[in-house]
Amino acid sequence: MKILLTSYAYPPSLGGLELFSAILREALIERGHEVRVATFTPSSETEEGVLRCPSKAELRSCVDWADLCFISGVSLNFQIPVVLGGKPMVITHHAWQERYDGTSSFLQRLKLFVCGFGLNITVNRALAADLPMPALAIYNPVHTKVDLGPGFAERPRDVAYLGRLVSEKGVPVLINAMARLHERGIGISASILGEGPDRAALEHQAAAAGLSENIRFTGRLNLSQIQGELAQHRMMIVPSIYKEPFPMAVLEGLAAGCVLIASHAGGLPEGVGPCGITFPMREDQALADAIAGLLANPELARRYRDAIPAHLDTMRLDRIVDRYIEAFETFLNYRVRRGMSGRKAARLTVADLTRES
Repeated sequence: MKILLTSYAYPPSLGGLELFSAILREALIERGHEVRVATFTPSSETEEGVLRCPSKAELRSCVDWADLCFISGVSLNFQIPVVLGGKPMVITHHAWQERYDGTSSFLQRLKLFVCGFGLNITVNRALAADLPMPALAIYNPVHTKVDLGPGFAERPRDVAYLGRLVSEKGVPVLINAMARLHERGIGISASILGEGPDRAALEHQAAAAGLSENIRFTGRLNLSQIQGELAQHRMMIVPSIYKEPFPMAVLEGLAAGCVLIASHAGGLPEGVGPCGITFPMREDQALADAIAGLLANPELARRYRDAIPAHLDTMRLDRIVDRYIEAFETFLNYRVRRGMSGRKAARLTVADLTRES
């Protein structure tokens, strides 16, 4: 199968979408498919099969070449040329098309309208249920070796955050929770793994709370460094203040043996599963209580850690790739071989393949 994979963000940029797109590309190539990538992420280096910042003519040529266009991350810049080119379109949704208050803009509604011409896949069940058209839910794949490492009590640091330092990720909630614990005489250590525009403000918040010695900011880390860092921590905190879809960071934390504590919103409860705790979004007191409860109850932490291998086994890369290929082939059968419209082919594909993932 000739697949055009479009991803508006792609390595060397770092992020969950970029990582997902790169992983799926390599996995599809290993299965014998021809894959070309089109992205708007520039790079100083050229890579065979990766077209960066394509012109309209270049993108049209790629669409004409492909048997199927796989759009990783909703983007009208890619969706519209595919629809106009009449090619089968599969879209993976990595986020809700709405503002933080739950309303949606005209542009977001337009994106969803165009999505209706193809097969829609989401990275969690909650998002699939919210879409205005049938959709498959296929979780993000585990891309690192699962190694639970040292036991909960043997790890030298308490909590880790991994991700971009931007407002919607809720890092101030974690710092506020640590301040509450400090007031209760519970001093914990934390590592903030990542970089972003909010770093200076977060460092100032930590200093104002008297936590400069408790919190270390590592800056940007590469993939080879992340697992070693996470393995030093008992817990990973995901304090997002929006509907987080299914961050790759959750899988990285679990694969390194961290117990998860995450906001109860979006796809995070599905990502955490039986391997940790969720707390009400923005509630730093609830987060503080969850951290303190785990530190006081190592047996509970052990049960959460024991659940990690089975939970992650459902998201093994080979299983996730199998599901994507099955979706591609089923959709192509209806769309091309049987000559159906994109809407009807997508509806039948979802009906055929909807099952426990």
